Amino acid sequence: MTGSPRAAHRTRWGAPSAPRRTPRWVTWGAASVLALVLVWLLACWAVLQHPRTDEPSRSDALFVLGPPDRTRLTEAQRLMDAGVAPVLVVADPGAEDLGEASGRTYYARAQQVCAAEHAYEVICFRPDPSTTQGEALQLRELSEQRDWNHVSALTYRQHVTRSRLILGRCYAGELDVLAFDYPEVPRGLLREFAYQSGGFAKAALTPGCDQQLPWRPKSLD
Repeated sequence: MTGSPRAAHRTRWGAPSAPRRTPRWVTWGAASVLALVLVWLLACWAVLQHPRTDEPSRSDALFVLGPPDRTRLTEAQRLMDAGVAPVLVVADPGAEDLGEASGRTYYARAQQVCAAEHAYEVICFRPDPSTTQGEALQLRELSEQRDWNHVSALTYRQHVTRSRLILGRCYAGELDVLAFDYPEVPRGLLREFAYQSGGFAKAALTPGCDQQLPWRPKSLD
């Protein structure tokens, strides 16, 4: 006999198996996902990090989008002292909308501006809903009441493009969007990219000035 069954068994199972090949669809899928992520990052870098911004010019009002943190209020006061507008409008969402701890801090800072005496008029308001859309609705109301034809809006750099889109849906006059930079992006750059991308997706689903997501209705009274 040439070999026992046991020897044959060892030969059959002891032989090295051929390496498994990764299915082609897995390779193509991974490459596609990587390409999409790269395109998204490049788009965010172009649209959010390098948005179209305007130079400060004389307008009817400086409209400061919230929340009223120290950096943006300091920049707003600098612009007002430079004579960019006779009216300063500050969005102050309040503690209920921003969280108790941060809300109290923002409210206190806003009050330092809202309650103080200035050489210019100051209007502070709580947006409803507490979003850029709520701020745009307030801009529409104020501009209609006061016959504003040219407004400057102030926000941080990564928010400029989306702000221009949303404010422009509610305000038909001339709109300048001014940008400032934080020493560090509060959420971190990647999280900010993701946050703003979500905001653009929401804006695409709610194309009107006061249109809202049906499953998240908010008061507009």
